[in-house]
Formats: sequence, C-alpha cells, structure tokens
Amino acid sequence: MIRSLLALAVFSLLPLAASAHSLWIEELPDQAGLGVRFAEWGDEYETSPGHLDSFVQVSGWTMDDKRQSQVFDVVKKKDHFFLGKVDGSRPVFAQAQFTVRKLHEDKPARAPIFYCRWQPDGTGAGTPAMTMDIVPTGKPGEARVYFRGKPLGGVELLFFSPKVSEQKLHADAEGYVRAPDISKPGQYLLAIARYSEELPGFFNGVAYGMTSHSASLYWTVK
Repeated sequence: MIRSLLALAVFSLLPLAASAHSLWIEELPDQAGLGVRFAEWGDEYETSPGHLDSFVQVSGWTMDDKRQSQVFDVVKKKDHFFLGKVDGSRPVFAQAQFTVRKLHEDKPARAPIFYCRWQPDGTGAGTPAMTMDIVPTGKPGEARVYFRGKPLGGVELLFFSPKVSEQKLHADAEGYVRAPDISKPGQYLLAIARYSEELPGFFNGVAYGMTSHSASLYWTVK
C-alpha cells in the first residue's frame, strides 16, 4: 500500500535543528490516508502548536491517467498535514512554503520552498512534475535531480536509511544519484537542502532577495 514519497528538506530556518529536519509524506496509522510529516530523521514528529506552524502554505496533489492534477484538501492536524486517501497506484506530490526568513543582517532575506514526491513501488520511472524534483528512474535506489524541468548535476544530497543516520552524496554531471545500499527493509530518504537562486520577490507582502529550494524523495523497502 502507500508507504513511499518524498519529502524533503533540511535547512537552518529553525533554531532547534539547523541541518537535521526533513519534510515527507507517509502512510498514516491504520491506513487512514497520507500525511505530510516534519521531523528530524528518526526523532519525534514536530507538532502544532509548535514548529509545524512554521509552514504557512502546504498543498498536495496526484495526477490522473491524463496527467491532470487532482488536488487534496489539506488539513493541519496535531502532528501532520492530512492530504487524504489514494489508491496507491499513482505518484503523490506536495509543496510547502515557509514565511520569509531573515537570518543574517548582512545577507538577503530568503523565501524557502519545499517539494515532496511519493512514487509507489511498481510504477517504474517518473517524470519531473515540480520546480525541483528528485525523480525515480525505475532502477532500485537510483533517481535523477531536476530543476525547472532540466537535469541538475553536481548538487549535494543527504541520504538516510535504516543503516545510515546521515551520508552525503553528490549527483553526477547528468543529475543521477544512486543510494549506496538499500538492501535492508525500512524507510529511506534522499534530500536536497537549500538550493538557492537570486530570485527576489514578495510573499505575503514581505520582500526577499533569495529563493531557497529544498526537495526530497522518501520510499520504503519491504
């Protein structure tokens, strides 16, 4: 059933965990549906009231057979954002926006965006569907990084697994990344943190000078 997706992302917006928090989608207990979680890998989920409230905008959707978006009515719960139920045969996506952050006086404010993907087992290779996307190739443990629809080479990723608490990987020149060992059953995560571009603008009336993109792919090996 549904146990894989993406999720994403790690960066120093939060004083509690500058480089250890990720956002992902997982199957909720008792097959209640899919939820977007935020936590340090292997630790307790963030809650509301609390750091879960740092996300001011969360959306989730899937695609039908004609690649038309079917958007979920996202509802914030105590320890997740509830997306809904899916049949487990199609990818599911999520995007989350933080408020604009000004961390250093000598650096421009940032507008952080997170992108998440869940690709069920047996669906083969995926195709890019978000501004930043870690897309399964159909080969076990292999994915390709895309940014604005084009392969992104050389980017650094973090890899988490039942055997590894954190390991740095790098996509090759064509954007391919390969997990070193996925032989043990359990949960796995590939994450890109804070890929920044000088793209200024406004969000909720607040100006920023940089746009920060984070993405991840979360899946389960049975």
